[in-house]
Amino acid sequence: MRRADGTTSSFEWISLVTGIAAIAAGIGGALLATRIHSASLYILMLIGIVLLVATVWKIDWGLFTLVAMTYARISDVAVHYYGAPSIAQPFIAFLALMIFLRWILLGVRPQGWLSSAAIIAAYGLVIFLSLFYAGDALRAQEGLLAFMKDAIIVIMLVMLIQSKESFRMAAWGFLATGILLGTIAVVQYMTSSFSNDYWGLAESQLMNIVSGTEGYRIMGTYGDPNFFAQVMVVIIPLALNRLRYEKKTIMKVLAGWALAVSFLTVVFTFSRGGFLALCAVLGLLVLLRKPPLIAILSGILILALLMPFLPSSYFERIQTILEYLPFSGADVRTEVSLRGRMSEYEVALRMFLDHPIVGIGYENYAANYLNYSVRLGLDPRNTERSAHSLYLEVLAEQGILGFAMFVYVLYSAFSSLSKSNKIFNKIALEGDADLALAFEIGFVGYLASALFIHGAYPRNLWLLIGVNLAAYQAAKNEELLVARAIFRNRLKLKESSLSAKAGRNELNGK
Repeated sequence: MRRADGTTSSFEWISLVTGIAAIAAGIGGALLATRIHSASLYILMLIGIVLLVATVWKIDWGLFTLVAMTYARISDVAVHYYGAPSIAQPFIAFLALMIFLRWILLGVRPQGWLSSAAIIAAYGLVIFLSLFYAGDALRAQEGLLAFMKDAIIVIMLVMLIQSKESFRMAAWGFLATGILLGTIAVVQYMTSSFSNDYWGLAESQLMNIVSGTEGYRIMGTYGDPNFFAQVMVVIIPLALNRLRYEKKTIMKVLAGWALAVSFLTVVFTFSRGGFLALCAVLGLLVLLRKPPLIAILSGILILALLMPFLPSSYFERIQTILEYLPFSGADVRTEVSLRGRMSEYEVALRMFLDHPIVGIGYENYAANYLNYSVRLGLDPRNTERSAHSLYLEVLAEQGILGFAMFVYVLYSAFSSLSKSNKIFNKIALEGDADLALAFEIGFVGYLASALFIHGAYPRNLWLLIGVNLAAYQAAKNEELLVARAIFRNRLKLKESSLSAKAGRNELNGK
């Protein structure tokens, strides 16, 4: 176990803890096995036991599990499809215990988490204020409780990501999600096995593609193709980074696998917001990485070869993006989807104008939508709706105060990645510097798609924010290790020089 100063800590206690954890996991597994009647859930339990023991031995495996389990929504699938208890909450508590034990027994004190906690707490305070003025205080309270859980995950990520190794492990957590959900989604679409939900990991639904054309859109574990595309587009730049910088062939293969299935998954969702986010990611990859011309031409060739295999209705759907442009000539009054979307945007703006400072209340947009839409007269649907834009949702619910704090949180995340990129480059860790840039690009892709969808799954956003905030401290710790290594080498050289000089003096004295 490497401390912040680069020395090695004692592992005497680890065998005892590992043994206790293994015995406890074995007993718990035996008890659960008698109550589990699903083979899938039984396999999931066995994988969980292995990861639990691996986390005790090396906490980076716990980080990997936290990221992959959260981003793929494994716990939610187990709860909703198999009636299992939540596995996320006890695992997070277990990770917190491991962080505490490392701190107390090994002296591995997490660095830099207090500043991140202060940033998140400041935004949480704005949400807390909603309890005093929201029309539906119960929704605001439930939203606050959900945020507090997400905030805990953010802080834990900052505590766990303290080195270049843990930073890379977090990236592999996202890639694992891409491989798992992306592979199943691609198989489901290519084989048209839409009636098979693949153990709850591959939802799909027959939906409108373009006017007069329907088709199946894949949704993964998210229940909506737009949200599924949003999370998968983040994985693409991370996979490219690992494909380029991993040294082992097997790891490069896995990275390429994640890249291919994540890209195809975004396409098969038929998400227009996902397409725009994908364009943003690819554009930034070219603009910021400045790849050689041969790499760009190779990428264009690969895309050209893929074109015949992509559904023709996909391109027809993408063309409908033009209908949302002011000069398109599309009549909002005659197009149902346009009417609904414009109504949701307009209502959000009106809520903001009515409550410009603190908003209408956290998680209160849907509760108040019909009161506004009826007066507006654009949307004939008599149901609660969401803002269909994360930023308009924040403005409507939290006003200028909440929106300013939200922007500051995003700024802090980007600033951390930018600083870490510079530090990693400074100490000649090119791959890690590029990984920080990959997280920046992926985060831009996520936020770009958020222009067109609301925050239905905020935990994904906070998961990304947590990893991004942690990057700066990880880079600082690596810089400190390099500086101390240089100092020790200089000290050794100086001692050697003094020893040699003393030896010469003794010879001359003789």
